[in-house]
Amino acid sequence: MKRIIAVSILFLGVNTFAQIKEAKIKELIALTGGDKLASQAVSENIGKYQQAYPGVPRKFWEEFSKEMSPEKFAEIYVPIYNKYYTETEIDELMKFYNTPLGKKVLEVMPLILKESMEAGRKMGEETSAELMKKIDAE
Repeated sequence: MKRIIAVSILFLGVNTFAQIKEAKIKELIALTGGDKLASQAVSENIGKYQQAYPGVPRKFWEEFSKEMSPEKFAEIYVPIYNKYYTETEIDELMKFYNTPLGKKVLEVMPLILKESMEAGRKMGEETSAELMKKIDAE
């Protein structure tokens, strides 16, 4: 009987710690805006999908957009963050993102990513054009 009680207490303790870490991960995701960015990206891409699939009713896209909510993205991100970060690392990340530099990182990172992707696209186009000229000249 004592073993059952000890195992039960151990299980409850582990479960409680897991819930605390999960709550911290959700807080970190909200702090960084990762959930909202993913949902926003879906919304921005729906226009492209509507053009690619003109036969799909507008109601589908409206419902699809609602289903791809920030909360749902946060839920699917929790196990991913849990896999790669310890609870201490989550705590440290939250501390960092609450500093002036951390806030600036969150503010400029989407801009850096956008500009970097554009620069990479441009480099790819230029490289392709140069290679095609070189191949055609041979």
